Amino acid sequence: MENASKALIIAGAILLSIAIIAVGMFVFTSVSDMIKGASDMTPEQIAAYNDEFENYGNVQRGTQVKALCDKVRNHNQAAKDPSELIAIVEKEATDPTPAASEEDAKGTTTSEINTIKNKILSGKTYTVTFGYDKDSSLITQIGIVEVK
Repeated sequence: MENASKALIIAGAILLSIAIIAVGMFVFTSVSDMIKGASDMTPEQIAAYNDEFENYGNVQRGTQVKALCDKVRNHNQAAKDPSELIAIVEKEATDPTPAASEEDAKGTTTSEINTIKNKILSGKTYTVTFGYDKDSSLITQIGIVEVK
């Protein structure tokens, strides 16, 4: 009888360890799928994604830059993952680094984008630049600088 109870305890421990391993594998695959999300895009899909914003590149009138701000705000509101957010900054855009500062993460919320948009004057001219993610080649930052 004593051997049977020890066998049941061992069998229960084995089943419990198998269940823990299965849950760990499930979590691992879920997280890795989420991380790979943008990298699964074809070059054509990446180009189409970037073209939506790159049409506003180089020197633009204030009205066009305001339209770009609206487009980015709508894009960020629809984004499902924080890695899909595009930041608008009032300087030259830079490619993000692994140790991106908190300053680089600003410009993604609706209120921050609206604040930048309100500073843009329709009659002025602005230079629009883009920062790209090194891994996915997607636009992650848009820089707006007034042409003096």
